[in-house]
Amino acid sequence: MKNIVLLICLFQILSLISCDSDDDTPNCEGIDCLPEATQTGAGTFGCLVNGEPFYAFGGVTCYYQLIDGEYYFAVGFSRNEGFPRTVSIESSEKEIEIGLNELTERDMGNLYGEVRFEDFVSYSTSQQNTGTLNITRFDDENKIVSGTFEFEIFNPDDGEVYQITEGRFDSFYAQ
Repeated sequence: MKNIVLLICLFQILSLISCDSDDDTPNCEGIDCLPEATQTGAGTFGCLVNGEPFYAFGGVTCYYQLIDGEYYFAVGFSRNEGFPRTVSIESSEKEIEIGLNELTERDMGNLYGEVRFEDFVSYSTSQQNTGTLNITRFDDENKIVSGTFEFEIFNPDDGEVYQITEGRFDSFYAQ
């Protein structure tokens, strides 16, 4: 009995020693943390925000809907904590097209980039702070959309321009 208790204690000590307290933190830095740029509907989204990785492997929100004769598109990812909270690409009353698209101000008929810094505080691309979206796959039959993006956001609260670079996504979309 004494040997069994000793073995259990030894096993617990070895488990604690070999346990890494950062198991939930990826073992990567910068662009190496981002998902690959695929075109399979992998459910991924990622970019660098001022050089810091922001990414999702699953949990991506993506839709492309026809409402009252107009198309609305959104792809992005939100997290419960961290900075920023959300990064997304969206459109109002605009069809998306394969190839290079301009991201401008948040207005009807435009594609735009948006960053939410904290609850209910978000900023979008503008005429002065623009970007690009390159749709590399738009498969209406299989409901897959993939692409790359980059844009900048001006945050008037802190006066900083946030650079969103190396963006990529690959997701099924809801209609």
